[in-house]
Amino acid sequence: MKKIKREYFILSNKKGSKAKLYLLLSVVINIAIVKVVAATPSTTFWAPSTPYLQPFGVLHITYDSYFTISNMLPMYIGLTSGILPTKEINLEVGFDFLIPQKDITSSLILNTKIGTPEDTLFKGQPGWSFGIFNLGFKKGVNDFNILYFMLGKTMLEDWGAIKYLGTLEFGAYYGLNKELLNNEQFGIMAGWFSYPIDIPIIDKIVLAWDIMTGKNHGFGATGGGIYFFITPSIDLLTGPVYFLSKKSAQSAGAISQLIWTLQLDVDIDLKKK
Repeated sequence: MKKIKREYFILSNKKGSKAKLYLLLSVVINIAIVKVVAATPSTTFWAPSTPYLQPFGVLHITYDSYFTISNMLPMYIGLTSGILPTKEINLEVGFDFLIPQKDITSSLILNTKIGTPEDTLFKGQPGWSFGIFNLGFKKGVNDFNILYFMLGKTMLEDWGAIKYLGTLEFGAYYGLNKELLNNEQFGIMAGWFSYPIDIPIIDKIVLAWDIMTGKNHGFGATGGGIYFFITPSIDLLTGPVYFLSKKSAQSAGAISQLIWTLQLDVDIDLKKK
């Protein structure tokens, strides 16, 4: 997730930093134990349908699971981070492990994108990004190599009631592997984030929805759910995903067009001390 302002874990040499480090290690280890592994580029819900980029020096850890009562899809754990220390242009890079797979080359996929955050060049400027995801190393298995471009705008606080529309996002993708995408290389992505909703006990909740078109491959789906921000830097996302065709569901390894997702996100600011 993405345009919603959040704080981060801070690693430092001050008193109490060991406890923070132990907490971080505990989160990472417990995620890794769960028989899964891989992180995705910055996403809205199902797809990378957002121009949001990870800020410089902020490490993003993601655990994504997809399932039904009787069927578990391959799951993801991975890392994404912003690596360019400039305001006008941001660059994020990341990697994912898709588990279970036969070998490391079938499991490992990369992602990267470059762009400009909202309101950087002038007030009201939409955010934009261009990148590639599912850049794989196993020919004919995970080398989907999908290029994409996104625009997005969060309604400003001084726009009156319009601000409650939240964030609107729209873009397109083009997959370079014609065979794996079953001749359906081009498609549309769109997404939406609600205005943050403050609730007791936790930090806030944010509603989200997105879609990635396509009926001949496993990426074609839509879904929506709720981000539960336990703290400003940790959130749980859950909700249904609906594949746009039976063929899409089968390509993704699902036995039903309707599945459920549970995702954990943790942000850690590596710059602050």
